[in-house]
Amino acid sequence: MAGSALADEVIHLGSAFHTAGFRHVIGTLWRVTDGTATETARLFYDNLPPDLDADQAAQALHTTAVELRTRYPQFPARWAGYVHIGP
Repeated sequence: MAGSALADEVIHLGSAFHTAGFRHVIGTLWRVTDGTATETARLFYDNLPPDLDADQAAQALHTTAVELRTRYPQFPARWAGYVHIGP
């Protein structure tokens, strides 16, 4: 619960993991359905390089979002809410 003293300070689950030391975190801006999360995770891991280079996570998420947008152009809730937090 934020107070008036720190009104511009925000912590959410994704930033908490990043603050805890995870270099790359994939999070969402809003709640997503299990089916959406499953499809996104599958595509995300398919889009990572074969050597699972974590430094390519942002690009893999972008590619995933573009693929989902192509499949579901009328349903941005399926592709627009994902964010990468990290370097």
